[in-house]
Amino acid sequence: MFSREDWIGSLIFLLILGIVAFWNLRKMSSGTYDLKALRKRGLMWTEVAVALFLLQLLLRKGDDRFLLILGMVVLFAASQWLGAIYLEHKENKGPKK
Repeated sequence: MFSREDWIGSLIFLLILGIVAFWNLRKMSSGTYDLKALRKRGLMWTEVAVALFLLQLLLRKGDDRFLLILGMVVLFAASQWLGAIYLEHKENKGPKK
């Protein structure tokens, strides 16, 4: 199904997405960003990624490599969206001024 090179490329792509996700989430927690806008934008991109993933899943013609990459993009977009939700809830539960 997947060759060794496919797995190596997928792992490299996953590592890059993981580093970028970690970097973005750290910047989100330390900066002063509009978390509501980030949450809405994250939800939109997660929905787009899921739609592309499902479209590829239903219409694929035997090659699963692109499906694997789209699955990783779905996880990346969802992590950014969930991170914005978590930070927004954490910010709202903080001490009241």
